[in-house]
Amino acid sequence: MPKQTNYDLIIFDWDGTIANSAGIIVESVKAACISEGVALPSDYSISGIIGLGLEEAFTRLFPDMQKSSLISLQALYRDAYLRRMDEIVLFDGVDLGIKGLYNQGYALGIATGKSRRGLNNALNKSNLYSYFKVTKTMDECFSKPHPQMINEILEALMIENHRALMIGDSSYDMEMAANAKVDSIGVSYGAQTMTQLQLHNPLALIENAHDLFLWIAKNG
Repeated sequence: MPKQTNYDLIIFDWDGTIANSAGIIVESVKAACISEGVALPSDYSISGIIGLGLEEAFTRLFPDMQKSSLISLQALYRDAYLRRMDEIVLFDGVDLGIKGLYNQGYALGIATGKSRRGLNNALNKSNLYSYFKVTKTMDECFSKPHPQMINEILEALMIENHRALMIGDSSYDMEMAANAKVDSIGVSYGAQTMTQLQLHNPLALIENAHDLFLWIAKNG
């Protein structure tokens, strides 16, 4: 553990926080809709469900759609997303920032709405797999904003909630942190706006990854 710090554990969301993937998620949803002949939701509406588990996200986005059609649309989305996965890169400064926190002795975790397979692929592609002690996905836990992901990470590492910090780009991340009684930071360079992120009282709202790691260096 790092010495004389406010936190021992820093938990990150993945899409829109570590990986610059929100735009491709939006375009993949639209591609699925076009393939299925479904009316296109707005970019704002699609961005608003990023961070949720896939089933819950599509149910919220298409509340009147029959379950069989939702399942078909989700499959088309996965196909569209996988075709563009190689286009996804980390936000500038994230790679060095993660490695710097690790080298300082922070325990690092991930709480994401991605599937287990999707997260593992992303971690391997980014060469960050070994830096995270515990990762939780929608395959093992309830979707955000339920606090299960954070609670299980805390339990696995035997760290108290007041010594943990959650970082994410969606209101669901902030609400999940509040539900787990964990401090949070919102980043506005991902899927959602500062107005949306403010709803659950994060400690700070940060506009780029460089400033995020500067904030942690000063306050973490």
